[in-house]
Amino acid sequence: MILTGTEIERERKNGRITIEPFTPEQVNPNSYNFRLGKTLRVYQDMPLDARHTNQFEEIEIPDDGYVLEPGRLYLAHTIERLGSEHYAPTFAARSSVARLGLFINLSASLGDIGYTGQWTLQLYSMNRVRVYPGINIGQMMWWRPQGDIILYDGKYQGSVGPRSSDIHVDFDKQFARQRFPGLGATFEPNEVGPKFSQLGASSHDFKVPTAFCVPAGEFADALTDDQKTALAGTFADLKATVGAFFTDSVAKIQKISAEIRVPEQARALLAARVTEVFGDVDGVELAVRSSGLDEDTEDSSLAGVHQSVLGVRGLDAVIDAVEQCWRSYYEAPAVAARVRAGNFRSTPRLAVIVQRLVRPTLAGVAFTGLDGADDDAVVVEYVEGLADALVAGVAVPRRTDSAEVAAGPSPQTAADHPVLVEVIDMVRRLRESRGHHVDVEWAADADGVHLVQVRPLTAAREVSTTSPVPVAEGHRLYLDELPSSFNLGAVAAVYGGYTAKRGPAHRMAHEHGVSTGAGWVVRFNGRGLHGAETAASLREMLGGGSDECVLDFGDTLRQIVVPKEEVLPQLAVTTGASADGTALHSVVVRDFIRGELGVISRQVGETGLVVEYTDEGLMALNRGTAGGETIVVKDVAAGYDDPANATFPPAGAVLRPHLDEIARFTAAMHAGHGPVTLEWVYDNGTLYFVDYSVLGGDDSVTVSHGEVCISPGTARGPLLRLDDDALLRRLSIGPAVSIDKSQDVSEHEGLARILELVSSYDEKPVISASRPYAVLSVLIEHVAGFVFDQGSALGHLAILLREARIPAVTAAGITGAEAVISDGTVATTGRKGE
Repeated sequence: MILTGTEIERERKNGRITIEPFTPEQVNPNSYNFRLGKTLRVYQDMPLDARHTNQFEEIEIPDDGYVLEPGRLYLAHTIERLGSEHYAPTFAARSSVARLGLFINLSASLGDIGYTGQWTLQLYSMNRVRVYPGINIGQMMWWRPQGDIILYDGKYQGSVGPRSSDIHVDFDKQFARQRFPGLGATFEPNEVGPKFSQLGASSHDFKVPTAFCVPAGEFADALTDDQKTALAGTFADLKATVGAFFTDSVAKIQKISAEIRVPEQARALLAARVTEVFGDVDGVELAVRSSGLDEDTEDSSLAGVHQSVLGVRGLDAVIDAVEQCWRSYYEAPAVAARVRAGNFRSTPRLAVIVQRLVRPTLAGVAFTGLDGADDDAVVVEYVEGLADALVAGVAVPRRTDSAEVAAGPSPQTAADHPVLVEVIDMVRRLRESRGHHVDVEWAADADGVHLVQVRPLTAAREVSTTSPVPVAEGHRLYLDELPSSFNLGAVAAVYGGYTAKRGPAHRMAHEHGVSTGAGWVVRFNGRGLHGAETAASLREMLGGGSDECVLDFGDTLRQIVVPKEEVLPQLAVTTGASADGTALHSVVVRDFIRGELGVISRQVGETGLVVEYTDEGLMALNRGTAGGETIVVKDVAAGYDDPANATFPPAGAVLRPHLDEIARFTAAMHAGHGPVTLEWVYDNGTLYFVDYSVLGGDDSVTVSHGEVCISPGTARGPLLRLDDDALLRRLSIGPAVSIDKSQDVSEHEGLARILELVSSYDEKPVISASRPYAVLSVLIEHVAGFVFDQGSALGHLAILLREARIPAVTAAGITGAEAVISDGTVATTGRKGE
C-alpha cells in the first residue's frame, strides 16, 4: 500500500520520513520528485571485478549540461537525503525522463528501512542525452497504503498513443522553485532572513498570505565586480571618516546601487515562479517586502529601514519592486542603522519576500512584554485599512490591550471586538510557541486575521526598576550627559527643570572659568547604598565643596538640606533602602552654599554694572526680606578706582577683586539671554554662580508630562522644531529615502537640508515634530532625543529609538529654546528673543 502525496507531507512533518531539502511543489499524487546531483562516477577499467576495488573517475556536470553516451553506465546521486525508519522506499524514473530513453536504475530500486542518505543512481541511456545538475530525474515512493488519494492531473493526462518528452515545459518552473523557495520549503535562514523564516514556521498553524522568497544570494550575485569594488571602497571610506561625511558617502553608495538590476536569467526564473505561485499576476495584488538577514533578530529589529512595495501588479512591476527593495539596502536609513551598530560591510545581506497582499478592514501591530511584563498581556494598536501609515509613524492609532478586550466590547470598539479577540489569541499562541515576547504585524479581512510578520520583541518602553547587584552611581547635574539607561523615576521632572534652565548657564560658567556649586543626579539601591565599596565611592564623589547638600526626591519631596556626611543615611531613611534592597531610586543632590554674602548682578546700559549684596543670604535678597547694599559701576572698561565711575559701600570691598569676573560673565549671559539678573554666593574668598532670571521676559521652566513615553531615558539639548510634515510624511510611507539627487531632487534636497540644519548645532538638539515619522531614523546619530505632538509607541521609529536608546516622548505644544527629556517628561525654557 503506497503513501499518497498528502500523507508523505504529513509524515515528513511528523518526523517519520526524511526529505532534505524539501520543496512542497515537488510532491506528486503518490511520490516525491528528487533531483540529480552534480557528480558522476565512471568506471575506468574493464572487466569490472566484483571481488576487488574498481578504479573510477569523477565528472562534475557543468551548468550547461553533460551528454550521456549510449551504452555506458554512469553512477550518479540524488541531491536530497531520503529515507525512513517507518516505511519501505522505492524509486523510479520520471516518465518524462524515461521517454528520452534514459534509465536511472538497472536493478536496485528497493531501499532498506532505516537507510537515510543520498541515493546512488545507475544512469544508462539508449540515446545521446544531455542532463543538467538539479534536474528532476526520479521519484521516491513510500509503501503502506493509507490517506487520501489525489489523482494525477499532469501534462501527460489524457494522452493518446506515444508522447515525446515534455520536460522542457517545466524547466524554468522547476529551477525557479529551487532558487525561490516557498513558505513550506526547507531553506537556510541565513539566506532568506528571519522575517521569511518566521513566516514559514508560522504558516502551518496560522493564516499567512501565500509567499515565496528571493534569497540574499540572488542580490549578491546581481552585483558586478566593478560595483562590488566601488561599494567596498565607499564603505571603507565611511568607516575611516567615522561618518563625518555621511551624506556624501551615502550619495556615492546610492549612485552605485541605482545601477543594480535583476540579471536576465534570474528575471526569467522569477517570472516563472510568480506565475506558478500567484497565477494571473495582473489580476492579483502583491506585496514585495525586504527580509534583511540581520533584521528581526532577538538583538535588533532594524524595523522599517528597508523597503516594502504594496499593491504590485504584473511581472514587470514585481521585478521593479525587487530592485527597489535591493536599492533600499544602500539608502540612508538602512546605512545609518548599520553604521550605528558598527557594521560597515558592503556586501548585501538582504532577501526579498513576494507575497499576496491582504486588503484589510483593520490592520495593526501587537506586542507582548512591551513594558517588561512576564505575563501574557497583549498591547494592540491598529487602524482602518493598511497599517503602513501606522508603522511609518504617520497615523494616530486606536489603542487597546488584552485586559480591555477581555472586559467585553465598548461602544467605541464593538465592531472591532471580534477581530481584536482573534488577534490577541494569535499573539499569545505565537508567544507560547516561540518562547519569548513577540512583535506582530497583522491584517484582518473577510477571511479572518492574517499574520503578516512576527519577530522577537527587541526593546521595551520601560527600563528595569530593580537591580540584583549593588548600584551607587552619580553624574554631574549640569555638565554630564546621562546614559539613556539611567532611570530617573520620580525625580525626572525635577532633573528636567534644573537642567533645562540652569544647565546651559552652568556650562557657560564652566567655559568662562566661573565657579559654580557642584550638583549630581544619583541612582542607587539599598545594596549599593549600604555596601562598603559602593558607598565609599559615592562619598568620594560628593566630597569637597560645601559642608551641606540639598536633596530633591521629586516634585513633592525636595529641597531637603542636610550636612554632607549625613547624605547617605538620609537617602536610606527617605527611600527605605535596606541593606539587601534591590529597588532603584534616583535623587538630585546639590551643594548648598550658605555663604557670607548673597549677591545679584545685572548689566546697565551697554557698559554699566549694578551689584547688590547682603549678608542675610541670597534667598532673603531675592524675596525682598533683606535690605541689600549696592555697587554701581558706570563703565566697566574704565575700571573701579575712580569714585566718579564706581561707588562701593564699605562692606562691598570684599567683592572688589571679583568685579571683573562678575562683569564679564554678566555681559556674556546678557548677550545670550537678553537682560538678566545673575545670582551669586560669596563664600570664603570664592564667588559661586548659582542661577539667573530674565528681566521682563519669560524665564520660567515649563514641565510637561508626556502622554506616551515612546523611549525611556534622559536627554538635553537645544530644541529644534521640524515642520516639514509633507516631506517627512512622503518619505516615510513612500519609497525609502534616497540621497541620489538624480531620482528625486526635491525629496533629497529636503532631507539634506534637515541634516545640515541638525548638524549646525554645537551640541546635539532635541527634535520636536508632529509625528514619529519613520524617515527621522536618519537623524538618530545626530540628535539627543525626540518630542512628538502625537503618535504611536509601536511604529518603526519608536522601535529603533528604543534599540538605539534615544529618549522620546509624545507631548503636544512644546516650545522653547532648551529642552530636557526625562523618562516621559519634557522641561523647556526660553532664551533671548523667545
